[in-house]
Amino acid sequence: MLKSIRIVYVSDWAISDQELLDQDPFLKVLNECHAEVTIRSNFPESFTQIDLLILHPMQMNLEIFEVISKSKLSNPAIKTVVISSAHGSDLFLRAIDVGVDKYLLKPLLPSAVQKVVERLTHQSIEAKNAQKAYKQINLMFGAISKTALVIRIRKNGMISEVNSLLSLLVGLESTAMVDHYWLRFVERRFWIYLRTLVRARLEAGEIYRGIIELIGKEKQTITVDSTIYAVLDGYNRIEEIVFIGHDVSEMKRAILESMKQLIDYDTSLAVLFDHNYEAIMANKKFLKANNYKSFDELIHSCDLCSWMVETNEGLEPILSTQCSQKESLEFIVKKIKKGHIQGRIISIGVNNIKTYYTVHMSSMSNPLIQNEHYHILYFVDVSDIERHKEDKINDAKLMSVGRLAAAITHEINTPVTYIKGNLELLKWECEDKISDAEELFRPIDEGISRIESIVKSMYEFAGTGKEEIQPFNVHMTLIYALRIILNRAKHIVTIRINGEAFNLSTQYDPLSCKTMGISTRLEQVWIIIINNALDEFEKGEIPYEDREINITLNYNEDDIVVKLADNAGGIPESILNGIFDFAVSGVKKQSMGIGLNVAKAIIDKHGGAIYVNNEKQGAVFEIHLKKFKGES
Repeated sequence: MLKSIRIVYVSDWAISDQELLDQDPFLKVLNECHAEVTIRSNFPESFTQIDLLILHPMQMNLEIFEVISKSKLSNPAIKTVVISSAHGSDLFLRAIDVGVDKYLLKPLLPSAVQKVVERLTHQSIEAKNAQKAYKQINLMFGAISKTALVIRIRKNGMISEVNSLLSLLVGLESTAMVDHYWLRFVERRFWIYLRTLVRARLEAGEIYRGIIELIGKEKQTITVDSTIYAVLDGYNRIEEIVFIGHDVSEMKRAILESMKQLIDYDTSLAVLFDHNYEAIMANKKFLKANNYKSFDELIHSCDLCSWMVETNEGLEPILSTQCSQKESLEFIVKKIKKGHIQGRIISIGVNNIKTYYTVHMSSMSNPLIQNEHYHILYFVDVSDIERHKEDKINDAKLMSVGRLAAAITHEINTPVTYIKGNLELLKWECEDKISDAEELFRPIDEGISRIESIVKSMYEFAGTGKEEIQPFNVHMTLIYALRIILNRAKHIVTIRINGEAFNLSTQYDPLSCKTMGISTRLEQVWIIIINNALDEFEKGEIPYEDREINITLNYNEDDIVVKLADNAGGIPESILNGIFDFAVSGVKKQSMGIGLNVAKAIIDKHGGAIYVNNEKQGAVFEIHLKKFKGES
């Protein structure tokens, strides 16, 4: 027996006579217990340090029961035994009322007392050990509560206690969490796992370790490295579940930050998604391409572009309803995962600007949560390749138009020659017969001259010969281009060149400035720019008499400057800086499908420069070319 057990033996049997006392058979049994035994003839005043109180009175009286009642009140763990020769049912009832642990009637063998004392001593030892363990648990629980997140859960899953650290982290008072089902505060995707597998492991006495996510007051997720264990009863049934966790949200943020740095250096547009395919960040290139200052702005933005996908029937919208950019991206990811999107997608932004992308998706495991992945969606911009294809197609179309124009002009030249020859014969026949024949034939001559002028311009524009780089007259290219476009322009706007209204009789100055290059290519530039202006006039509501296109040609010893200015309303500021990056010059059937990027490419090949800005309610294109300094 442990000597830490204190036994007090109170007896008034010959207590003063030591010899008689030594003959007490019960005292001998007590001394063999090897416990700390105290013998008294009167009742102790304090009971807090007593483990076993044995009362052996000569006579039973009310004071004995009062002492027992008092001992139980001051020390609930105390064990009490009464040894008496007094019989009577009322004594037993009183003993039960005051909580006596054992009432022994004499005559009584010492061995019986020994068994009772041993049993009660064992109970006292167990109670002491339990009390000590309980204190240690409480101390440990208190220490853990200062540094960890703690939840105590009843066996039915309802919360019984939450420490202050956890309630502060989730933003809820502990009273708002107690008596609620604990999974209510856990992210839904962990529910099935915690309800089945983890509970089975807890019932088997195992401890669960793993990452789960708690949900805060503001619906924010808190990543927690958790330890969950069960307190079992004597039948291995769960009495209580204890949850101890440590906030690792900073670790999660660090992981995401490293991922962000990774995708920020990517040359393509990239968006990072979580396990639910919900966008959680986008790289700088994506934000810049879509005119967002931050990812939060993307999340709260309205839909700024329409996403299209290529099908056998042509372009079809990916989304059937208007939604945010973030929702559009999530929908695209799910479509790609299911295999519904293959190849390119096209975003059509403001001002009908198209951007072509090939889309790729990669995944990486979540280092915190097993069997979960992050996904990265890559948009590789292939617009330059697509525009290059379109330029090649446009060049092919233009070449076809040139060949057709050459064929047509050749066919027109033949009947015009017949008409001119026969007209001369007719003039000779009528010269002496009709007095005013010359006046009658003058309009016909003018008409034939116009046809010849148009045919010459078309033949020049068609470029039937090889495109050789050589000096040519810039003023001539302006006149030839205006002759080709005049038939359309005369119904839309008056065109002035160097202050004079242009018509078919306008001639170029053969002594004007020259540059080195291909004249037909430069004519294409003038046609592109003027056609775009005509498109804008047709879309606007400016009265005909107020419309104007002014072309000016100036030069010095080194440079030639051509300005083409209109008052058709100007170019939207949102696309002004990138006007030469894509075709925005109107409807294709009105402008032959050639964009300003083609015009810029031609000027660049000629070693020049082209600029654009808005002035006086219109657009001004300024072209700089190097002057040819050879022979005139």
